[in-house]
Amino acid sequence: MPVAERLTTWKVELARLCQPYTNSKICFDVPLSKQTYFGIGGRASAYLEVGEIDLLVAVARFKNDYRLDTFILGRGSNLLVSDKGFDGLVIRLVGQLDWLTFEGTSALAGAGVSQPKLSKASARQGLSGVEFALGIPGSVGGGLMMNAGAWGSCFSDLVTQIRVVTESGEIVEISADQAKFEYRQSCLDDYFCIIEAEMQLVESEIDTVTQQMQQLYQQKMETQPFVVGSAGCMFKNPEGHSAGRLIDLCSLKGTRIGDAEVSQIHGNFIVNHGNASAKDILDLVELIQLEVKKQRSIDLHLEVKLLGL
Repeated sequence: MPVAERLTTWKVELARLCQPYTNSKICFDVPLSKQTYFGIGGRASAYLEVGEIDLLVAVARFKNDYRLDTFILGRGSNLLVSDKGFDGLVIRLVGQLDWLTFEGTSALAGAGVSQPKLSKASARQGLSGVEFALGIPGSVGGGLMMNAGAWGSCFSDLVTQIRVVTESGEIVEISADQAKFEYRQSCLDDYFCIIEAEMQLVESEIDTVTQQMQQLYQQKMETQPFVVGSAGCMFKNPEGHSAGRLIDLCSLKGTRIGDAEVSQIHGNFIVNHGNASAKDILDLVELIQLEVKKQRSIDLHLEVKLLGL
């Protein structure tokens, strides 16, 4: 089958596949700049909001049949998308994948739940453990994937069980040990998609948890840029070092390429002042890496995910 015909066919068949699922929505040729915190990126061939687990399973099998590249977007908070976009299917989890409940001291969360929602809802239950997540704008699924954390806490401290969809479209349950959590990474990207997770929290007083959560959030607001487009921390902290501190020591704060700038508030953030391209961001990333290597003999590795690059 000619390439052009195959592309047309998968779009038609994908639209047909999604039609019975009323809580889901499929769109084509969608600008990803509107779906990311960076506000950068070209168009995706298709954008699907999946609201039913059955459809998610069906899409996992569909993409194998059509050799279709797929990407689970999450909340778009830790992502840099190519200026050329993504020739494939971008998926966001909603509906049945965006839910939250509590059983005793356990939190059960769908992968589409935002981390701030998890943090605030847990505080209202008088449960401690996810206060750190209030200032992280990503989804629970994305947080699990990269073992997100702050202030010395992270998801791997809490997770007991995770349900995922495999690349072949099977639903399986895995343990925290099987997820192989490490600093800012896991093996969860070996699966097609995370569905939900169970987290073990600690009983506490509602006022105590709320106060701690608000203190951490206020500290984050005072030390990190929140006004302009950013994907959060650009680099992982090298062992024994702070990436932001290293960048500061190399006098790189305020360094600018086009509309992309190393934040003057926190060196490990790159901000988009309105019209930065993905190329501007990557050129600035390379400049930072070269200077830190040159001046401090330390390699910096990206924490932000790349799509289409």
